[in-house]
Amino acid sequence: MSAWLSLEDAIEQASSHIQPIVKTETISLVQAHGRIIAKSIVSPVDVPPWNNSAMDGYAIKLSGNESSNTRQVSQTIYAGSKEHQTVTDNQCARIMTGAPMPSGADTVVMQENVIRTEDSIEFTQPPVLGENIRPKSGDIALGDELVAIGHQILPQDIMLMSSIGLANIEVYKKPKVAVIATGDELAEPGTERGDHQIFESHRGGLAAKLEALGCDVTDAGLVKDDKDTIVNVFTSLSQTHDMVISSGGVSVGDADWVKPALSSLGSLHLWKVAIKPGKPFAFGQFGHCYFCGLPGNPVSAFVTFDQIVTPLLGVLKNQAINSKPLTLKATLTSPFKRRAGRKEFARGVYRQNENGQLEVSLLKKQGSSVMTSLTNANCYVIIPIESESLSSGASVDIQPFSLT
Repeated sequence: MSAWLSLEDAIEQASSHIQPIVKTETISLVQAHGRIIAKSIVSPVDVPPWNNSAMDGYAIKLSGNESSNTRQVSQTIYAGSKEHQTVTDNQCARIMTGAPMPSGADTVVMQENVIRTEDSIEFTQPPVLGENIRPKSGDIALGDELVAIGHQILPQDIMLMSSIGLANIEVYKKPKVAVIATGDELAEPGTERGDHQIFESHRGGLAAKLEALGCDVTDAGLVKDDKDTIVNVFTSLSQTHDMVISSGGVSVGDADWVKPALSSLGSLHLWKVAIKPGKPFAFGQFGHCYFCGLPGNPVSAFVTFDQIVTPLLGVLKNQAINSKPLTLKATLTSPFKRRAGRKEFARGVYRQNENGQLEVSLLKKQGSSVMTSLTNANCYVIIPIESESLSSGASVDIQPFSLT
């Protein structure tokens, strides 16, 4: 247990112990953003259900009648129209976008390409057979699988499933995750802080991340540096939660009781990961509840959550494609020196230069306790485990915090 694990090995080992959630529930489609599909979605209909016009114009019968340059307007068809007449060789139907094609018509001429005089039209350029028609089932065919089991629902998926008439869908239940912070030195924000204390800063940010990942979150508060107290809290939370996340108390100090408490209750599967910041990360379980112990320093906690906890939650949620963070290439604008041996997630600011290329500047303050290194940055700059120094102009991998 003393050897440091690589980030990749840590994720693989921890993932192997997690049993995905299998319980499901049926929810309204409009509330399904971010949830994980538990039953594949197969279309019960064609979309569109009939041939319809792709734009405002005139529906004509062109086949076999290409030489005629004029047509008589016989009717007007709107989107939602139920009845219409057959279009003959010398006729046309004024038609609106989305309206069903009348029988006999095989082409829609856009209104900008005609001259209309009372009840007749003249083409200003030759029509093309079949143009401007959306064919039946051109988007979705009856029986098409649209969304697979394990897919995390996006806003565009909600639009897609609405288009086939769905109002409710079956999804996996949300993971129930409790967040605690340990440490006698911590004071609750909004209370009187003792001279020996600092305000606790982790739980709110971690809860926000968990909610964004589709978890049902419990803020379980502050816990004192006492083994029996920590054991009691873990025991209670494990009865009602799928995962407990704590910050602090996972190192080797005299008052670090989280690891001993976990070991006395269940299994400690891994500890110490070769990343910077964030080495003292612990993963284990007690009963059916999983445990992630994050470091006490805020940046370390933030990084280990992003790089380790997030993919583990993907496994727990039964997410089929547990996507890795988007990684881009950028040019480093200044040299960087460090001690090799850990994969580092330095904080930086990337931008697009005048040539359209990405370049990234490292923030000067990179300490694991410096929260402004997160708020003043917009990306992680990934320093490989074996690298001791990087020169200005070097190509580096970056992970943007957000693209929105």
